Amino acid sequence: MSDLQADRLPTVSASQVLEDLEDKGSNCISTGVKALDQILAPSSLSSQIYGGGNPQPGGIRRGQVTEIWGPPGSGRTALGTQLAANALINDDGVVWIDCFHKTPDSRLAAALEKMQLGKKGDATAQASTSNGDRFTRYSCFTLPHFLALLSRPSSTTIPAGTSLIVINCVSALINAALPRAHVAKQRTKQSQGPNPSAKRMQALQAIMSLLNKLAATRNCAVVILSQCATKMHSERGAALVPAVNATVWEQGISTRLALFRNWSWEDRKPHSVFLAGVQQLDGRTMMDIVDNASAFTVESTGVRDVEYEASHPMEMAAAAQQKRKIGQTELEVPDSEDEDYGWADEDEASLPAPPPQWQGSEDIILGQDVGQSEDEEEEEEDYHSYDEAEGVEEAEEADSSRE
Repeated sequence: MSDLQADRLPTVSASQVLEDLEDKGSNCISTGVKALDQILAPSSLSSQIYGGGNPQPGGIRRGQVTEIWGPPGSGRTALGTQLAANALINDDGVVWIDCFHKTPDSRLAAALEKMQLGKKGDATAQASTSNGDRFTRYSCFTLPHFLALLSRPSSTTIPAGTSLIVINCVSALINAALPRAHVAKQRTKQSQGPNPSAKRMQALQAIMSLLNKLAATRNCAVVILSQCATKMHSERGAALVPAVNATVWEQGISTRLALFRNWSWEDRKPHSVFLAGVQQLDGRTMMDIVDNASAFTVESTGVRDVEYEASHPMEMAAAAQQKRKIGQTELEVPDSEDEDYGWADEDEASLPAPPPQWQGSEDIILGQDVGQSEDEEEEEEDYHSYDEAEGVEEAEEADSSRE
């Protein structure tokens, strides 16, 4: 009888459940961007029933898995360090796991120093001395080491009081250890046991299951900083997608943020603006993520809100691209420019073939078929891989058929 009572969950009263639902804001970690926090803010139960209530503080929610993805230079690491600084300043623990390269300690230290300047007296000194004890860091540059860390978390690896776990570039480990196999090659080879695609799906499901279990049992927010890949469509052209875009992976993610970068104009000078759009919130797909994107800028001391209008930079860019007519410039056209010598045609003919298209250094690591979803088999006209070796083989087959 005692064993049965030990296995049962503790009894929770209805009033306590109501208080927990009303106090959802305390389970959120601020991103440092006010507009983004308002979008991520949970709606209280009283506001849903009675239509009133005070607005809840928003941010990344604890007990869930959140993915932040974007191209290089879009502010992924900056937003992750800002989340870590906000958690540490609230006397919570943070676990940071590097999977691709080590994040500089100076970035987190600068963000903490800026936030501690707002405090006064002994609170600042006490916070500065205890931050190092509440920050745990790991470097897992192989997939087995990463799985070993998540399989059996203990009080030593994941200390008590941890509210945030940041995993930086785990997509690099997955795509390097378990690259997505080409569909055509899988059909030609008949091997015993699970094929590489099945092994990859099993690994993705196991990783996501461990992350969700860790977030639920420790009541902490698990934030995944993911890379991106290029997906080609015959009609819509190229599009950026997360580096891991399988259904089993997306089903385990509660909230997904997409980061991208744009340029604004101030006093006829371009300034970069970072934008964060909410693609998925509590398992629900959000619409119009570009129109409702939150703007911020990245500084040496963290992220900061900025004012941004989507129509303003587009109008300025269109005005900058307009060319003046030759009559408005009061310049005469030399006689030599009126004649066409055919040099342009000769130069184009002598140019070498264009190199294969790369999204950047990340796509080289991710592999040749990262742009294609793992769980759907698309037709050849819907997806085109920019693999140089594959293009050479197709050219040789075409030449042989002509002969």
